[in-house]
Amino acid sequence: MSKSVELTVDKVIKGGLGLGRLTDGQVVMVPRVLPGELVRAQLRRQHKQYQEAELLEVLTPSDQRIIPICPVYDTCGGCDFQHATYDEQLRLKNGILGETLCRAGLCREDDLPSLLGPPLASPKPFGYRQRIRLQVAQGVTGYFGRQSHSLVPVSRCPLAGESLNSVLADLSASKQFRSLLSMASAIELLENPAHNSVILLIHYTRKTRPGDLQNARLLAQTLTNLEAVIFNVEGQSKGPCFNGSGEIPLNEVRVEFSLSDGLCGQPLTLGLEPGGFCQVNLGQNENCIRLLLEWTRKMNTGRALDLFCGMGNFSLPLAMQGWEVSGMDMQRSTIRSGVRNAATAGLADRCQFSQESATKAARRLLVEKKTFDCLLLDPTRSGCAEIIPLLPGLNAKEIIYISCDPATLARDLVGLTKTGYRLAEARLVDMFPQTAHQETMVRLERE
Repeated sequence: MSKSVELTVDKVIKGGLGLGRLTDGQVVMVPRVLPGELVRAQLRRQHKQYQEAELLEVLTPSDQRIIPICPVYDTCGGCDFQHATYDEQLRLKNGILGETLCRAGLCREDDLPSLLGPPLASPKPFGYRQRIRLQVAQGVTGYFGRQSHSLVPVSRCPLAGESLNSVLADLSASKQFRSLLSMASAIELLENPAHNSVILLIHYTRKTRPGDLQNARLLAQTLTNLEAVIFNVEGQSKGPCFNGSGEIPLNEVRVEFSLSDGLCGQPLTLGLEPGGFCQVNLGQNENCIRLLLEWTRKMNTGRALDLFCGMGNFSLPLAMQGWEVSGMDMQRSTIRSGVRNAATAGLADRCQFSQESATKAARRLLVEKKTFDCLLLDPTRSGCAEIIPLLPGLNAKEIIYISCDPATLARDLVGLTKTGYRLAEARLVDMFPQTAHQETMVRLERE
């Protein structure tokens, strides 16, 4: 049987794990702890350079420790920091980002005060998610457990917006919904802010049958705040789709949200198809757009290239400031949404979108000898190492990189600095409060 040990937490590292040492110097990683705490932990798994452990008891708590509000926090794998005040979460995450940049050789610790601005706090520490995905097992919905694929049943999530929790409660009381869960692998609830409603996306393990369609039809008719029920069968296009009137074409359903008045100088509503990508924290997304406009306002407006443009989340606000923007993305539905958003905003002449991979687009633009004043990079978690050698030929004065993973961000920034760019500013954007996930915005200048 694994033994229990006492140790003092030296610091918190990537993933929200506390790092401490045994008396022999061996490193131990413990979740749900804070710097300076004396804890008792159960050693679980031996690795070459460290051991994993489970927290048993906090013997000397930090003054930043609070009681988590979620009843399943200790077992659910969704959150990492509910035991810390929100100010402490921001401090820890900013420290992790700074250490990541220094360890990659991108700056010295002395440079951090001028390079790393204060973290952008989320307008809402809880109730900020516009979208949640729950796993389904044996007709029960929940999240995966901490470091496991065992299901933790969840009837309410404190990170989800109130409208999502309200519809989830109504669904749980519905016999039609429980019947549909028997053949579902996961469900997604999407808040539709402009319509004050919620969309249910059911990931199904087999083709739909008449009984499934009837249950979905009744569900959409019964729940007033449920705008639509959409099936998503693996290997097939999405659909069928139902609303209160019955079955409808999928293209009649759009998730839409309006940016705050004054953010872009004039009103802007962005829309996307259900299942398309947008940030789950819409309030914090506005802070990202605000920072982007603040950084680019220091430049003369010119030509911008958005290589991972999605539905135009950054492209369209830039175009509103007078930039001529070219956006590329691989997902067909997001490009359709981007084209539609540009036309609706009267920006089709200044903001053009095409379905193309970032690598293919960069190579084509080099052949065409196109140049740009500003490049926007907002890749997936895996980063964009493959396109970095191509970017200097596009001759951009500045690059703005939006990242959701500090490790791949550091790797890509090292690559960019080797091609003649200098790290000018970096900001932690706390897109996912209560979790260890980090969003970062970085501005680079051509040397």
